[in-house]
Amino acid sequence: MKKAFTLFATLLLLVVFSFLIINIFEVKSLSSSNIVNKYQYIQGKNHLLFLEEYLRNSSLDGVNKIEIEDNKFKIQAYVKDKTSNFFIQMQVKAKDFNISLVKNIEINK
Repeated sequence: MKKAFTLFATLLLLVVFSFLIINIFEVKSLSSSNIVNKYQYIQGKNHLLFLEEYLRNSSLDGVNKIEIEDNKFKIQAYVKDKTSNFFIQMQVKAKDFNISLVKNIEINK
């Protein structure tokens, strides 16, 4: 009888600790994926700021689309020439993750 109770208690503790370990690993996995997504978002935002600075300092006459090659991001800008200014839609999208940033700006000629 003591052996059966000891075996039952051992199995019960094993099951409880297994569920706890699985829960801890799930939380760490979610935390890790959140950190990766946050890093990708920060990188995308840096690319967007660089693109805005580049467009403000360059001549946009006769330009309709600007595309910058990158290994991890798709960086594009669409330029619409208005009478007194340029309307620009900038887009940065991660190739491997579901992160996309869009920003619209107007630049005076």
